[in-house]
Amino acid sequence: MENIAYVGMSQQVALQQQMQVAANNIANMSTPGYKAEGVLFQQYITAPKNADPIKQVQNFGTFRDLEMGNLTQTHNPLDMAIEGDGYFAVTTPQGVRYTRDGGFALNTARQIVTKSGHPLLNENGDAITVPPDATQITISADGTIVSEYGDIGRVKLVNFADPQKLKKLGDNLYDAGGQPEQPLARRDVVQGVLEGSNVNPVVEMNKMIGLLRMFQAAQNMLQNDHDRITKAIDTLTTVT
Repeated sequence: MENIAYVGMSQQVALQQQMQVAANNIANMSTPGYKAEGVLFQQYITAPKNADPIKQVQNFGTFRDLEMGNLTQTHNPLDMAIEGDGYFAVTTPQGVRYTRDGGFALNTARQIVTKSGHPLLNENGDAITVPPDATQITISADGTIVSEYGDIGRVKLVNFADPQKLKKLGDNLYDAGGQPEQPLARRDVVQGVLEGSNVNPVVEMNKMIGLLRMFQAAQNMLQNDHDRITKAIDTLTTVT
């Protein structure tokens, strides 16, 4: 295979990966607390003997845009949003996981849970349970939850040395990826609102259009090179 084919195919693979990430961003533009993702690439160079170096593209990984999304008022007293850095801690069958999605509700045991039923944790690592007759739920800026019967608990809020290393899971959850929890230096919880996705759909759509055009250009380059080789073979093998 000639060098131009290697380079063209390398570009198409990179463009396909970028397209998949952009499509996933658009699919999650209404997901509370979702962080837009991008793709990181690095140059991969091979140096054949007596020839110019061949420069290809190698997928280096993805990154998350950690900018905060817009806050939307829901009037649900159990909905919460963290202004600034930090994550809610919830318990799952696989262990403690973390999320920016503050859309909570009560289960049949009166525990505050996520949409998928994972209990929200307090600072002691226990599920937060609301008294049976409590109706007036107030959440202060530091995450303390109280009712007309007194304190219920304080929401566990944590951060990590490198949030980019958090492993994305299903249900809008993250795995710590082996990193230890760090307490938040600044706790700022807002009650009755949800943090939206920080995806900009216009930017992502324009990105997808640009990626499609680049993919088509690479395909045309490969097709032209294929036609050139085919023509050369036909010419050289023609017996006059």
